[in-house]
Amino acid sequence: MEGMKTLKVFFVTHYRYLNPFYWPKRLIKILSAAFFMIMLPIYLFIGLQPAPLADAASYPVLEVPSIDLKTPVARVELIDRQLTVPATIAGIYQPFDNKLFIIGHSSTVFKNLGRLQINQSFTYDEERYLITDRIILEKSAISMNELLSDAPEKTVIIMTCAGDPLPNQDATHRLIITATLAE
Repeated sequence: MEGMKTLKVFFVTHYRYLNPFYWPKRLIKILSAAFFMIMLPIYLFIGLQPAPLADAASYPVLEVPSIDLKTPVARVELIDRQLTVPATIAGIYQPFDNKLFIIGHSSTVFKNLGRLQINQSFTYDEERYLITDRIILEKSAISMNELLSDAPEKTVIIMTCAGDPLPNQDATHRLIITATLAE
């Protein structure tokens, strides 16, 4: 019983120290600043992490063994006449049933794409394709309407940056690889 009485006396006499409404404004400012100095970096670190690719396991796969490339391929949408390229994997736009247009950054997923040559093969979504054309063009010389037009046979176009670097992960030229479904 004596312990309870001592505890009660402690809380009554020290109530002001335990109640933040009685704390000096300077102490509240110091504690608030310390809290935010600790929590802000944690919040920024957690908040700025890239979003995980939750569906990456269900994406089709582009595999090019000759250049050690194996990547999931996410579907991209055409928004305001622009395709948004995924940061670290390839993206695909399919304007027609027989035409697949795969894009990716040359600084990440397609860093070795320039080593591909005509008559080499790769697989996309478990189908084998044979490279029939390889060309590097200036950005301004590319007709996207022609590039994305329908094809008589199942065709894959792979495109990435080439040439001199420009701002915003861009470049002066494009490497364009055309491949058709192998029999």
